[in-house]
Amino acid sequence: MIPSIEEIRTFLEKLGFGEGEVNELVEQIEYFETEAPERDDIVRDYLRDECIETIVNDIVEEILKLNRKNIRLLDVAAGSGFFTERVKRKLEEKGIKVQVYGFDITPSMLRRLKEKGITPIWGVAEKIRESIEIANEHYGINAPKEFDIVISTLAFHHFLKPEEVLRSMKSVLKEGGKVIIVDVLKHEHEEFKETLKDTHLGFSLEEIKGMGSRVFKKVEAGYMDVYCEVGDIIVGLYKAVFA
Repeated sequence: MIPSIEEIRTFLEKLGFGEGEVNELVEQIEYFETEAPERDDIVRDYLRDECIETIVNDIVEEILKLNRKNIRLLDVAAGSGFFTERVKRKLEEKGIKVQVYGFDITPSMLRRLKEKGITPIWGVAEKIRESIEIANEHYGINAPKEFDIVISTLAFHHFLKPEEVLRSMKSVLKEGGKVIIVDVLKHEHEEFKETLKDTHLGFSLEEIKGMGSRVFKKVEAGYMDVYCEVGDIIVGLYKAVFA
């Protein structure tokens, strides 16, 4: 269920990634491997308690709009499951029966998810369906290939090819389901590419709407009244919903 780095290299090649992309992804994995034990504390350092609560409440509010009593949810780049477990708990408090799966590329993050009772799935965000097939084949976890809700929180700027990730998310979305993304707005702090292993410096609402409109029929994106703090740097957040 939780692959080694060498297995990951094999899986990435099987998924069609070239040598350069494999090396870049493995470099990201190795960085987040070191971060996994403290990931929950790191998120708390980035976000004030009221910001965390707002993010969770906004995601849950969007999910409740589906008006479904049983929800199958996939959290893409779930990390340690910081937001995954909070969204799950809040939905259950609302009387929703929810099956939650945490999808991540980093083995240590998958272990954290498993410790929290969240079913972990190894995979690459640009190829979710194919990754699930590999996970099912090699580890016999029998994970589903379609979900009512796909979420991703504070991760979209890490993806190598974000528009491909949206297409990948759509490929595992049930009819009438929705994708919910919360991430950082565009900024100019180039140093984050080195210090935080960010691939992109966030996205503007126009960029998100543009990518989304090429993949989904319905796209909504707006500013959130929350922000991340990285040292003395403050970066705003957006929420985007695709259906």
